[in-house]
Amino acid sequence: MSFALPNSPISLARAVVAVAALCAAAAPAAAQSADEQSAYVALLYTPVGGLPPLPPVSDSLARKSGVSLLGRLGHTSRDGGALSLTTYAFGVEVPHGRMRFGATLGYLTASCGADWQGDDECAGDIMIGGSVRSMVTNRSLGGDDAPAHGKKSSSSGSDGRLIVGFDANVGYSPRQGETAIAAAASLPTGLALQSGSVRIMPFLTPGLAYGRLNNIAYADVDEEPTSHGAITFMLGGGVGLQFGTSGVGANLGFQRVMKSQGGATQLGIGMTWNGVTR
Repeated sequence: MSFALPNSPISLARAVVAVAALCAAAAPAAAQSADEQSAYVALLYTPVGGLPPLPPVSDSLARKSGVSLLGRLGHTSRDGGALSLTTYAFGVEVPHGRMRFGATLGYLTASCGADWQGDDECAGDIMIGGSVRSMVTNRSLGGDDAPAHGKKSSSSGSDGRLIVGFDANVGYSPRQGETAIAAAASLPTGLALQSGSVRIMPFLTPGLAYGRLNNIAYADVDEEPTSHGAITFMLGGGVGLQFGTSGVGANLGFQRVMKSQGGATQLGIGMTWNGVTR
């Protein structure tokens, strides 16, 4: 698979910012539909939208890391805290060629105020997910990617590097019998900066997602439980940290599933360890 990319890292960065702006402005002005609401809930109740995003993969051949262990926590608060969702998850990623294949197991808990008591969204459940992540490009902002005098160029220069990845995610949750399924494709884009032995990477993750709930009935819409789903935009981002050669990393991030009415921005943290080799 090949990707047509702008020749200049600055042009590529502008293109990603434009995509992110489109995602942020994508919520339609029309009234929220049952399909849109189902997509929103399904994404939040699966690892696709229920966890903070990861920084882009920075090594396409997986030479610098083996099997990775990941721990992530996401928190969403709606209506001034009347409904709070917290997701705890553990995952593993295995490198294979230019890709990293991952699996995630998590649990979502819900804390509800009086206005949400008895609502279908005031319920927690397990969630599972799978992912495929790869690197699209890794370019120096200083223009020194070309080897000089037979020496191999460095991929960790202090001038900074623009890194663009491609992530595909799927998720599932029984969600108290409603069966939530979700899928998304995104382009995480980060700027890798070196500060001593610590690498800092601010990043944005615009994406397109699909969510669906089965066995659900909406008042004034359904006579019997049925399926509802829709395609929507997602926008995430954050800051990733890599601590020297220890293999330990951390990230702070946000994730927002776009919808025409309501909704909330999720905040989260994550820890990674690239210390397991195959």
